[in-house]
Amino acid sequence: MPIRITGMNSGLDTESIITQLVSVRSAKKNSLVKAQTKLSWKMDAWKNLNSKIYGLYTNTISDMRFSSAYTQKKTSVSNASVASVIAGAEAANGVQTLKVNSLAKSGYLTGESLTKDDDTTKATYTASTKLSDMYKANFGEGDSLSLTLKAGGKETAIELTGSSTIGDVVNKLKAAGVNASFDENYQRFFISSTAAGKDADFSLTANDANGFSALTALGINVLDVATRSEYTRLTGMSDADKTAYIEEMTKSLSEKEQKNIDSAQKTIEEKQKLIDEFWSNTVDSELDRSKLTSAQEIEDEKTKWEAQRDSLKEVPENETEEAKATREAELKAVEARIKNLEALDSYTKAIEDANNSIVTSEARLANDGAMIRDEIAAGLDSKIAMAQQALTSGSGYSAKATRIEGQDAVIRLNGATFESSSNTFSINGLTITALAESQDEVTLTTSNDYEGVYDTIKKFIKGYNELINEMDSLYNAESSKGYEPLTSEEKEAMSDKEIEEWEKKIKDSLLRRDSTVNDVATALEEVMASGFEVGGKKLYLSSFGINTLGYFTSADNEKHAYHIDGDKDDASTSANADVLKSMIASDPETVTSFFQKLSNSLYDTLTKKMAASSMSSIYKAYNDKQMQSELDSYKSKIADEAEKVTEYEDRWYSKFSAMETALAKLNSKTSALSGLLGS
Repeated sequence: MPIRITGMNSGLDTESIITQLVSVRSAKKNSLVKAQTKLSWKMDAWKNLNSKIYGLYTNTISDMRFSSAYTQKKTSVSNASVASVIAGAEAANGVQTLKVNSLAKSGYLTGESLTKDDDTTKATYTASTKLSDMYKANFGEGDSLSLTLKAGGKETAIELTGSSTIGDVVNKLKAAGVNASFDENYQRFFISSTAAGKDADFSLTANDANGFSALTALGINVLDVATRSEYTRLTGMSDADKTAYIEEMTKSLSEKEQKNIDSAQKTIEEKQKLIDEFWSNTVDSELDRSKLTSAQEIEDEKTKWEAQRDSLKEVPENETEEAKATREAELKAVEARIKNLEALDSYTKAIEDANNSIVTSEARLANDGAMIRDEIAAGLDSKIAMAQQALTSGSGYSAKATRIEGQDAVIRLNGATFESSSNTFSINGLTITALAESQDEVTLTTSNDYEGVYDTIKKFIKGYNELINEMDSLYNAESSKGYEPLTSEEKEAMSDKEIEEWEKKIKDSLLRRDSTVNDVATALEEVMASGFEVGGKKLYLSSFGINTLGYFTSADNEKHAYHIDGDKDDASTSANADVLKSMIASDPETVTSFFQKLSNSLYDTLTKKMAASSMSSIYKAYNDKQMQSELDSYKSKIADEAEKVTEYEDRWYSKFSAMETALAKLNSKTSALSGLLGS
C-alpha cells in the first residue's frame, strides 16, 4: 500500500473523508461477500444433512431389503466360561453338545536366568555382549557357529561368530520367523512362535559343537518335543532323504547365487554409467582417465592431492593479499578434485566388488552347482553328527528353561472331533470360540432370535425418526430476517460471544422453507405411510403397532416420527400392547415380507432423490454443483468489485492530491506577493 501524506495545505482530514466515501462505494462488495458467506454456510448445512440421509440409505435401509436381516439366530451356551457362540442365519435350530479338549497355544520358550562363572550370581549381559564373552561359551571371537530355526515349516540357517552379540542373535531369530527378545533385567531370552497352533511351532537346533555351546550359553538349549523331533528326523534320514534334501537345497542356493549375479551386473551397469557421466562432464585437466582405471590408482591419486591440500592449508609468513587469494583459489580447486576422486573411487570399488561377487557366484554354479552341492552335503553330515550327539548327551542343556509346545485347539461337537490352529471354529453356521478346556460336555441351544429382529426394526425406526425430525426442525426454523454475516469491521465492535450468537441465528435458519428439504422429507413420509400387500392383505406400519403420535400429541418437529407400541424405551407408547414382538414370534414371514417391501420402496425413493444431474452429483440430495457454481461466481464478482473500489479510492486520492498541489502553489504566490508589498 502506498504511503500518502494529505491535508498539509488544506487542513482537511482527507484520509477520513476518502475512507467515508470508499465505505459507501464498498457497500456492493460487502453485500456480495455476505451473500457468498451465507451460501458457503448453506452448503455446509446441506453436506451435514446429506451425510445423514446417505447414512440411513446405505446402512439401515439397504440392509433391510434382504431377508438375512430377518432370519437372525441366537445360540446360548449352558456354561459360558467354556465357549462363546455366534449363530449365522443358516444355523440349524436345536440342541447340540460341545466339549473342549484343548485350546490352541503358541510355542513359547522362556530361557533360564543367565549367571556368571560361579553359576549362581546373576549375569549382567546386555544386547551388545559378545557371545564369546558369555559363561559356558566354549569358543573364541573368531570361531564360527551355526544354528537352524524351523518355524511354521520354514527352515532357516542362522550363521554367527563368537564376536556376534546378543542383539545379533535376537535380530536373526526375528528375521527367521519367531518373536524374540532379551530381558536385561531378568537376564532371560523369550522366544515364541508368531501364531498359535501345532504347525506354527518352532524348533531351535545346533548344527555344530559351537552352536550347541552357544545355545547353552544363551540359556535356550532345550530338548523339547519339537527340537527332539527335529534331531530325530536328522539322525533317521535315509540315503534317499539325504539326496532329496541336498538337491532341494542346491536348487534354492543356486537360485540365490543367480540373483546375486543379476544384482551385481545391475550394479556394474549403474556405476559404469555414473563413471561415464563423470568423465564426460569433468573439466578438470589434472585428472587423466587412462591413468585412473582401478580403485588402487584412484586411491593413490587421491593421496597425492590430499598432501597438496594439506600443504596449501599452511599459511606462509608475510603472505600478501594477492598470494593469499591465489592460494585459496588453488586450495578450493584441490578440495573439489579430492571430492571428485572420492566419488570416482566409490563407483570403481563398487564395480570391482560386483565383479568379484560374479566370479565367486559363477564358480559356485559351475558344473551344475557342484561346489554348492558339496558344501550342503558336508553341512548335512555335520548336522546329523551334531543331532546324534545332542540326542545322546546328558549335559549342556538349559535345565531351568521352560518350554510350552505349540498345539491346536481340539473340540468335540456332537461326538465329532474338530481341530483348528486358532480357538475359533466355523461349523455349520456356528462360530464357536473355545475359551477353556472342559471335563464335561456343555449344551448349545440354537433358536430364532426374535429379539434381534425386533432390535433391527427398532434401529430402523429410530434412525428414520432422527432424520425426519431434523429435517422438520431445519424446515420450520425461526426466521433470521435482518441478520446477515458480519464484516471484519462489524465483528470488531462485538464480543466473541455476541458474534457466535449472531452467526448461530443465521446458520440455524439456512434451510428454513427450503424446497429440497421439503421435497425429500415429503417423499419419505409418503413411503412410510404407504400400504404394502402381503399374503393378499394390504398392511401398514400401524398393522404392526407402529404409529405417529398425532398432530396435537407429538412435540414440535416430531409430528412425522413413528413410535413402537410396547417399546420400553419410549415413554409415549411403552404401556401399549407389543404388537410387533407378537407378530415377529407368530408370523415372522409376514413381518419379513412387509419390511422388505417398505425398505425397497424407501431405497428406490432415495436413489431417485440422490441421482446425478446437471445440477447435482451422485448420492447428493441437493444441488451441490449449482451451489458450487454460484459460489465460484461470487468469487469473481467480489474480485471485480474490489478492483472497482480500489480504482475509486485512487481517483479520490488523486483529486485531493491535485487540490493540495494547487493550494501549495497558491500559498507560495501569496507569500511572494506579501513580501513585495512589505507586509
